[in-house]
Amino acid sequence: MSPLFRTSPTPPAGQRSFRTHRHVLDNGLRVLLVENATIPAISLNINVLAGARIEAEELAGTAVMVSRLLDEGTRTRTSLELADAIESVGGAIDCDGSHERVAIFLGVLNKDIDLGLDLVSDILMNPSFAEAAVQKETDRTLAEIRSVVDRPQVLAGWEFNELIYGTHPLHRPSHGYPSTIEKLGPDDLRQFHHEQFIPNNAILSAVGDFDADEMLTKIAAIFGDWKQREVKSPNIPPPTRQQEIRKKFVQVPSKQAHIFFGHLGVERRNPDFYALQVMDTILGGGAGLTSRIPRKLRDEQGLAYTTFARITSSAGTDPGKFLAYIGTSPENIHKALDGFKDEISRIIAEPVDPEELSDAKAYLTGSFVFAFESNSQITRFLTNAEVYGLGFDYLEKYPTYINSVSIEDISRVAAEYLDTEHYTLVIAGPEDPFKDSENHG
Repeated sequence: MSPLFRTSPTPPAGQRSFRTHRHVLDNGLRVLLVENATIPAISLNINVLAGARIEAEELAGTAVMVSRLLDEGTRTRTSLELADAIESVGGAIDCDGSHERVAIFLGVLNKDIDLGLDLVSDILMNPSFAEAAVQKETDRTLAEIRSVVDRPQVLAGWEFNELIYGTHPLHRPSHGYPSTIEKLGPDDLRQFHHEQFIPNNAILSAVGDFDADEMLTKIAAIFGDWKQREVKSPNIPPPTRQQEIRKKFVQVPSKQAHIFFGHLGVERRNPDFYALQVMDTILGGGAGLTSRIPRKLRDEQGLAYTTFARITSSAGTDPGKFLAYIGTSPENIHKALDGFKDEISRIIAEPVDPEELSDAKAYLTGSFVFAFESNSQITRFLTNAEVYGLGFDYLEKYPTYINSVSIEDISRVAAEYLDTEHYTLVIAGPEDPFKDSENHG
């Protein structure tokens, strides 16, 4: 391999892994490449590190709308021309926006990578944001937001976030509110694109049947003239853990009550992440009978088909949340809440059983490799490894991280990060469960 790259270490013989080649172009674009010749295909994604979290409150929904309009026409191609070009070679391009990023995903046979790179670069750097396309997407987004009245679980989740995060950007849905979406126009989208879609604010990851040197040469030729500028990032004060109980009831025409119980969580870079992941698996985030809350509330008491509790799944650049959820009959609301609190209190107060710990570790380390089965999965991992500082040898180190978690670690992180006295509770259902039991909490 040429000196163009900084590569991750070669794993021990026989150990499943991959070598990552990392390079930064002169314009600041970070490039992460993994050679995989098992099939003649290539998966590539470009993540612009500008999602809903950086929007002004009055422009909420900008990032997601930008992501949805990237492939709806460029300065030189219509949306139909873009679609015909990629479909003619059996490839696929998809765009997506989230709280942290806007991403473009490409999948093509290796023989068609030049076309793929050309299309992706056009979509990335030259979107037109035509008036008609913006209006069509505005109408679609408004309809999507308003349809949530028929999805009480989603509605309750939105209200839960509002109470937990206050003024922090995570309080709002990533696609914004009707009042903000209605105000967005092409100029707002173009301004966001101009300020945030710059190479020094982006990561390109590619995995597939290619030579890394040759692929880097292609990428540099396509993206090397992309102009670098100063990244405009707002100062976002971190959210703080609540020191009181916050409750809200949302009346919906549903026979079931949807209960969201929890509080602020942790960032992905938190050093206790792996101990918390094991704790999640024991408490309520694992599969089937390996988790206490599903076993008690679903299997033993028959309160629901779906119930879980976890803190690590939403961890990101900003703190996620600890969430215990259940959908149950209205008459079982207080029983379900008591079940949540009992199990959370127990994992704080009592050491977990050694067999529980062993089962949780086996589940996590055994299922972990399934997140690396496809090229597209690996490209997503590469981006996360770069953003969160995981290290490209994460696949080898993860089992060590998990297996080093002790019973004492579980007790410590449960006591530090879980709280049954200061929490947020949102219930969406047909009748207000608080009106006749003000002190039930």
